[in-house]
Amino acid sequence: MKNIILFGSIIGIVNSFILIIYALVTKKGNKTINILFALLIFMLTLRISKSILLTFSDGLHDFLLTIGLSGFMAIGPVYYFFVKSVINEKFKLKWQQLIHLLPAVIFTFMWVFLDEIRSSGDLWHIFYRTILLQYMIYVTYAIIQINISNYIRTDIIKQLNIIGYFLLAIWFAYLLNEVSGFPYISGAILYSVLIYFSLIIILNKGYIINYSNPKYQKTGLKSVDNKRILTNLKQLFEEDKVYRSNTVSLLSLAKKLDTNTHILSQVINENFNKTYFELLGAYRIDEAKYLLQQNKKNKVSNIAFDVGYNSLSAFNTAFKKATGITPTKFRDA
Repeated sequence: MKNIILFGSIIGIVNSFILIIYALVTKKGNKTINILFALLIFMLTLRISKSILLTFSDGLHDFLLTIGLSGFMAIGPVYYFFVKSVINEKFKLKWQQLIHLLPAVIFTFMWVFLDEIRSSGDLWHIFYRTILLQYMIYVTYAIIQINISNYIRTDIIKQLNIIGYFLLAIWFAYLLNEVSGFPYISGAILYSVLIYFSLIIILNKGYIINYSNPKYQKTGLKSVDNKRILTNLKQLFEEDKVYRSNTVSLLSLAKKLDTNTHILSQVINENFNKTYFELLGAYRIDEAKYLLQQNKKNKVSNIAFDVGYNSLSAFNTAFKKATGITPTKFRDA
């Protein structure tokens, strides 16, 4: 059994380097995302390699132990940056942000003091548990950012969450080892599973690295055309108030803007992070809220038809979904 665990863990490390090389050389996707993904895998590999060596060897040099712990300290910040780079297309890694990695860098040069720290049982437990706490805070915060973001790719959100949960599982395994003697190698086993999961996605689907939206990859929309359509679209909604018509459609708007429905959908999606119907509904509800406050004697049904709804029931449903209350309660509030 011991040999099987060792073999599986080593294969996981080999696969890690395959992922790292792939992320660095592939031309798919965003370069910053790919580099951060490779860095995340590398830091994990440092940590897990140290665990494997410590489990299956008689002893390690303090420098190797320190490198492993430095990798552990870097995992949380790198995963956080990786998540931010995926869910925020405007994200740019700045030199100032590297301060998050400063503790890991500094600790790498403290290997000469490691033996002294480890010789004091209480000091070592405080030190190691602080590292565990730092790891957990970064990963948990990154997962929260994933789930409160407005990122539209649910498939990518799911993958980021799964990676985050695996990272928390690895953290939990090391925590159990620290407080109850749970098998130390369990973290390496979980890591190998994470690597296999990542490889399967890349080999079968390819979009754990390529985070561009495949729906619009072949439209060929230029930035200048995007801005032109966006400017004219805002004019139609904000000045001409085309949403007030109950016959307005994506096709009719596309004709007014001298484009096609596919490109118009892309412009709406990329600039408003909404579908056409979501954008239309948002303008209608905002107008309805204004009218409800301006003239409290006006019937709700009249306002519903004024902002483009075909029926009062459809308006009530849409309004409550957007605001959490009915139009009547909104006006009386």
